[in-house]
Amino acid sequence: MSENPRPIIAVDAMGGDHGPQVIVPGAVAALSADSPYDIVFYGNQVEIEAQLDQLQIDGLPVSVVNCTQDIAMEESPASAIRNKKDSPIVRAMVDQKAGLVRAVVSAGSTGAMVAGSIFILGRLPGIDRPAIASLIPTIRGELLLLDVGANVQCTPEHILSFAQMGEVFVREILKVERPTVGQLNIGEEAKKGTELCTASYELLAGAGFDFIGNVEGNQFMLGPCDVVVTDGFTGNNTLKLVEGVARFLGALSKRDSLTEAEKAAFKPVLGLLMRDFSYEPYGGAVLLGVAGISIIAHGRSSCLATTNAVKEAWKQIDIDLPAKLVAARDS
Repeated sequence: MSENPRPIIAVDAMGGDHGPQVIVPGAVAALSADSPYDIVFYGNQVEIEAQLDQLQIDGLPVSVVNCTQDIAMEESPASAIRNKKDSPIVRAMVDQKAGLVRAVVSAGSTGAMVAGSIFILGRLPGIDRPAIASLIPTIRGELLLLDVGANVQCTPEHILSFAQMGEVFVREILKVERPTVGQLNIGEEAKKGTELCTASYELLAGAGFDFIGNVEGNQFMLGPCDVVVTDGFTGNNTLKLVEGVARFLGALSKRDSLTEAEKAAFKPVLGLLMRDFSYEPYGGAVLLGVAGISIIAHGRSSCLATTNAVKEAWKQIDIDLPAKLVAARDS
């Protein structure tokens, strides 16, 4: 692949539960004849081109990089990055490091995306632990939660770094002039929670941004602030709980014990909840703190979620989010 003056977004066509039959049309839907970026699909060329042949792509800036390996979800991320050099994630990360692409989007192994980003792209200056950040829908709008899985064990300094990166993301991507920051905890008081929580509270309170204090689980979906920080273990469980609510409501609406009238009454309410609290409009989480752009799409990504993951990648390219994160740390 030769250098291209237009930004190129690399898409792992083989990732996720559905592979090329969903990822390819979903990514193509993010393009138009006047799109300011190109898309290159990484993966099995035969399977990718079979999907492209079913789409109207005349004039669209699409290309394919053939890869002969793939990374399974259950594989050791570090081992896979070392040993599967011809997998879509590794090939795309290497090309991003070389400046041939500007972002990588994958619904494949989250661990491999994190490992590949850190080992191949490297960390931004001053960032010890990159964090996965995910937008969460709340009653008051969008909330950024991080870390949601990259770092199971953290120090207070890591939590502070997550807050700083999250604040930049919300300011630059969501255009919130002065983002508010909270810490997920079991109580509002400064001395509540684990040693990590109490020590992190002290650092966050003195960091100079708009820190509102601790946020309890029962406040979370009410949108108490713009950024909520926590360790990756707690954050990942919180994210999956939020995702599970929509699935629970969907299952609840189909219970045999409901009458047809009750099901009919519940259907429009469920539709509103699924629309407002679905992960699909957000496309994917972002790995903040690496020297590049890594979009980690949901493993169950639909065509719509894939489309939005590509569009999210373009937003971050357009404002050069990694450079904004570096500038914020230097200021």
